[in-house]
Amino acid sequence: MQSRETEPSQASAHNAVQSDLDGQFGEESLHVAESERRGWWPIACIWIGNAFNVSTLMTGAVLGAGLVLSDAFLAAFIGFGIVVAYMCFVAMESVDVGLPTSAMSTASLGKAGGRYLISLIIGISLIGWFGVQAAVCGASFSIMAADLVGFEIPVWASSVFWGVLMLATAVVGFDGVKWVNYVAAPLLFIICAYGLVVSLSGSGTDSLFNYVPAEGIGLVSGISIAVGLFAVGGATVGDFTRYAQDRKGSVLSSIIGVLPPNVIVLMMGAMLAIAVPDSGGDITLILASLGFAAVGLVALVLSTWSVNVGNAYSAGLAFAVMAGTGQKGYRMCTAIAGAVGIVLAAVGIMDYFTMFLTVLSAMIPALAGTMIADYWLIRKARPENFKPLAGVSVPGFVSFIVGALIAMVTGGTFAGIAGLELLDIPFFLGPVNGLVISMVLYVIVYKACNLPAFPGKIVLFPNKKEA
Repeated sequence: MQSRETEPSQASAHNAVQSDLDGQFGEESLHVAESERRGWWPIACIWIGNAFNVSTLMTGAVLGAGLVLSDAFLAAFIGFGIVVAYMCFVAMESVDVGLPTSAMSTASLGKAGGRYLISLIIGISLIGWFGVQAAVCGASFSIMAADLVGFEIPVWASSVFWGVLMLATAVVGFDGVKWVNYVAAPLLFIICAYGLVVSLSGSGTDSLFNYVPAEGIGLVSGISIAVGLFAVGGATVGDFTRYAQDRKGSVLSSIIGVLPPNVIVLMMGAMLAIAVPDSGGDITLILASLGFAAVGLVALVLSTWSVNVGNAYSAGLAFAVMAGTGQKGYRMCTAIAGAVGIVLAAVGIMDYFTMFLTVLSAMIPALAGTMIADYWLIRKARPENFKPLAGVSVPGFVSFIVGALIAMVTGGTFAGIAGLELLDIPFFLGPVNGLVISMVLYVIVYKACNLPAFPGKIVLFPNKKEA
């Protein structure tokens, strides 16, 4: 792979393939024209703004409860480093072709494969997140009710109540939700920061650095958990970076917008879990033990509500695309997806939160690997070579399935599942194993199928002088 080559400029390539892409994706083309491109900082700000949320705090608390502080930092940094690494390659492709991830995947998975597989994975992951957030909201409300009025509401009943409210908001629509988040997110940050300062002022920083978990999860498992938190975001980065002006801008927005802020918030969650060791990493118990517990739990309820509306809406759209109903059928799909999420919350999905993240950390990098291999290794990272395939791509599906399975086997996904312990074969890092295997296997199967070859060398950063 070389960094410079005298070839047609990136801008020229955009213009050359734009009309072809528009034709391939029809009247509802998602292609972003050159006139709509923007600098890297506004895109980075989107990621920075999304960093502080309940999911990140929850994941950080899990890391803090199961690892010593230094290992929690390493898990957060390495985990997000892995995500950002494959994220950058997907982001650069999205800049070249000006398309979101779902459309880009049609080259490696085929039009039918991309439509169904991408929608299915995103939809299922969002249903899982909806269930997790509803369960957190329900637990918070139950604790708050017990503290304020002395009445204990079953967590499952509270989770169902808030899940239904969140789902109704997503289906019917309520513009005020975004304003709720504008208040809830800063309030939650202030309370967490205040609680952390108060806790450390009483016990000192030694309590952080001397903490040893009663039941450790191991650094490798911690890395997989961190990857799972943002795995989907890393693979779908093209939805945002297709608006970037060039490859360097997409890379800058991904690195600066994702890595530092998320590691900071993860470490805040980890330190809160260490400061409240009896919580076991449960964010609701942590907030309940801090000063202004009622206010903190209210902020947590409001924050999960606003975030979960987006989860339900996006899951509905994903399944609507898969079902071919489009925008018109999203309400029914949203209602069904949300109902499944509510059931998951009621039956205790929070007990499987770590496993949920581990599965995501295995599947999504493998999926990204198929797209990276197709564009960078087969099509030589040249937008003029990009072409959606009809039907289902054999190389894409084979490499994804094998890569995901290997990531699960080597990444500890089956470690805690009764009867499947034999499938737990720890080796290096599961997400990295899946990513590399899917890329290598994609190239092998692609060539074995005698599919079209593309000449030339891989160009990392086109020479702007030719523009």
